[in-house]
Amino acid sequence: MTEAKTSDKPPRLFHLMSLAQHRLLRHADAAFNEALGISMTQLGALFVLEKTPGAPARQVGETLGINKSAVTMLADRMEHAGLVRRAPSDEDRRAVRLFATPAGLAKAAAARPILARLTRKLTQPFDENEMAVVARFLESIIERF
Repeated sequence: MTEAKTSDKPPRLFHLMSLAQHRLLRHADAAFNEALGISMTQLGALFVLEKTPGAPARQVGETLGINKSAVTMLADRMEHAGLVRRAPSDEDRRAVRLFATPAGLAKAAAARPILARLTRKLTQPFDENEMAVVARFLESIIERF
């Protein structure tokens, strides 16, 4: 006779993903704040602006998954810290374009080794095939929801 499983219930994916996201972002925020004095969201914005200098604030928000008022507050804090500068859009004077300053670009560059270390810590127990499945799962969530 085979031993019965302790639980035939499926994993509580929503709960697990929520908890994992919260812990991961809290840990990463602490690491970037301690080392560079910036948040994960600010770092994300710097990466967007590094790749697309002068990106409209709307595009930064869409890329980071944050709303218009959050982008405005983010840009305010980052501008005050000397990480970005704002400029009016040539196409639409109501729109704002954001540019990373040299100080902001330096923070983005300094963050890369920290991000690599965090990524290794996150992925070390899994092989390449397992990580491919995890990535496919997460990408499917982003696409479908």
